[in-house]
Formats: sequence, structure tokens, C-alpha cells
Amino acid sequence: MIFRKDTWASVALACALSFSVVPAGLAQAPQSDDSASWSAPRGYDLAYPENGTPNMVARQGYAAGFNQGQADVSRGQAFRPTENKAYAHAKIPKGMDKDQFKTEFRESFVKGYTNAYKGQ
Repeated sequence: MIFRKDTWASVALACALSFSVVPAGLAQAPQSDDSASWSAPRGYDLAYPENGTPNMVARQGYAAGFNQGQADVSRGQAFRPTENKAYAHAKIPKGMDKDQFKTEFRESFVKGYTNAYKGQ
């Protein structure tokens, strides 16, 4: 095998970097805070005012409904917020009451769909 000097230098640099010491604050994976970076679709803040605590079920339902409403308008489809897969088959997080989740998700889905469909 023939290796050039620059190849060995690259390998040595890669090894040195992989074993370098990282300050404690940077060694941890960044924690994802989706609630702070989440951009609400039009009308969400009026329908679901949040006072510091995000309502993740309402966010998920409203955003899904809003996206579906926009898609239906762009395709020229009739106003039918309860007749699609996203409304019927929402993914329920572990540990959450199934009936409560479905009720809240579907309610917020319809609000999001309505706002998008009617351009509010």
C-alpha cells in the first residue's frame, strides 16, 4: 500500500480532532425546544391563546387542519374538514388519554382547517 504524506497528515488530524477535549457546555447534545421556535399558522393565537405553556395537542391539530384546508382550497375541493385521514388518524402520544386527545385534536383540526379554507 502506498500512502502519501498528506493522506497520513489528514488521518492524524482527524484522529486528533476526534479525541480533543470539548468544554462541558458543548459536549451535550443541544436540547430541542420546538415550542419556542414553532411558528403558528394564521389564526392560531386567537383560537388558542397560550400563556407560557404550549398546548401541543392544539398546535398539532390546528397546524394539520390548516395545512389540509390550504391544500383543499388550492385543489378546488369542497369544505369537508372531517373527511380526511389526518382528522381520523392522529398519532396519539404515549401516556395521553386517547379520548381526550382525539377530542382536542379534532376540535383544533377543524378550527385550523376552517381558518385556512375561509382565508381568515
